[in-house]
Amino acid sequence: MNRNHQGNALLVELLIVVLFFMLASTVLLQLFASARSQGDKAEALTKAMGQAQNIADTLYAAEDMEAALEELGFSPEGERWVLPEGKCTASVVLACEETGAGAFTRYTVSILEGEEVLITLPGARFEEASE
Repeated sequence: MNRNHQGNALLVELLIVVLFFMLASTVLLQLFASARSQGDKAEALTKAMGQAQNIADTLYAAEDMEAALEELGFSPEGERWVLPEGKCTASVVLACEETGAGAFTRYTVSILEGEEVLITLPGARFEEASE
């Protein structure tokens, strides 16, 4: 009888160890999945930042911003210029203010994934009036 009791105790101990390892592996799998998700999000943000910076630099260097946007493939939608690319959409809003000294143009480049804004990058340029 004593030997049977020892066998049952060993079986219970083994079940507890197996349960512990199952719980530990579940937690580790959740951590790895979370890390992968965060890595994917960081990669998307990095790509969005690069894309927004390229668009902003192109606009800053362009003599005619609207022509530059058309060359990049953007299409006008109301007050915005939109370029859908796969999962992300690039959006540019231009605002020009004429003054006596020249033209002050503000632009905002936004990269969206669905309805979520990944990044917004503002920019501005002043062009002196030619005499």
